Amino acid sequence: MSNSGFGFGGFLVGLGIGWYLFKFIDFSLDLVSYFLIFLGIVIILGGLLRRGSREHPISSMLGGVIGGLILATFLTQGFGFIFSITDNFSDFGDYRASDTFTLNTPVTEDSIELNITSINGGIEVTSWNSDFIKFEIEVKAKGSTQSEAEDNIDRFEHEITRNIIDGVQEISLSFPITNRDWNLYSLSIDAYIPSGSTVSYILETTNGLVTLNEIIGGTIIVKTTNGAIKLNTIKVELIDAQTTNGIIEGSIDTRQSDLSTTNGAIEITLSKSSGSHSFSATNGIIDLNLPSGSEVGYKFDLDTSIGLIDVNLSNIDYIVNEVRSKQGETSGYSTKIVQVEIIAKTSIGGIELN
Repeated sequence: MSNSGFGFGGFLVGLGIGWYLFKFIDFSLDLVSYFLIFLGIVIILGGLLRRGSREHPISSMLGGVIGGLILATFLTQGFGFIFSITDNFSDFGDYRASDTFTLNTPVTEDSIELNITSINGGIEVTSWNSDFIKFEIEVKAKGSTQSEAEDNIDRFEHEITRNIIDGVQEISLSFPITNRDWNLYSLSIDAYIPSGSTVSYILETTNGLVTLNEIIGGTIIVKTTNGAIKLNTIKVELIDAQTTNGIIEGSIDTRQSDLSTTNGAIEITLSKSSGSHSFSATNGIIDLNLPSGSEVGYKFDLDTSIGLIDVNLSNIDYIVNEVRSKQGETSGYSTKIVQVEIIAKTSIGGIELN
């Protein structure tokens, strides 16, 4: 076998191992350190094997393994983990100051529209048994000196508005900092929402994770960059979630969803209820865990440019049944009590319906 054959074989091995492992875990700095140590050892071994005039076949294979592992990392984790690493390293050479504060807002209406606009940090929303909304906010500021960092904390501002329009209580939280100064700050926002309220969520941030926990009723619109979106036990009418670099995962019960990521996987469990769902990724897998039963029918349109499509559903009538494109529906779909429509598209990555 030629060295190029060994290299391609190593690439497939690295891609397969990385895909299997990394799709089930999120990268932390500790994991990244182990990953870099492993890659360093492989590179050193490859260098030793290349000593001499002729490249050793195992050296080609090790190089392929490295390439496969790196590609698997991006396909499953997206590029968001790179920003989390660089954010931590960027702390060196800067002074830091921090502050925490709490905002409470009474809830007087059954319907709420909650708008949170943040930047450089995560947002987490959780239901709780109370009659008011609570925001717990941590802000961090940096400066070239400790005094400058503390001055930046002192001049940090927030803005919260409250209005009632046609029986809907509108609550908006934002931070009126100029674009020039946003790089000085990072935020972490925890919002606690009365469980008995019907809430329309509009959440937007950059460089941060967005998490929603045990939300029942209302609608959800989420947008972030360089961060994951986690939907933990969600039952609402509509979900629109978008990120550029990060995984989207969770368990949802909704009549309509549109989930999109550029670099990252989508791993979603759907409940046993009728709905129309759209999933889109550019570089990442789409893995859907679907309910079973004779009363459930599926109609799907699946497409990938590079990757495999695996449909583990029974009694399917296919219109298109190709390796990278499948269209079909459950036999007798129109008569099913629960009807689920799925559109899933990705460019680089597989699609699985289980």
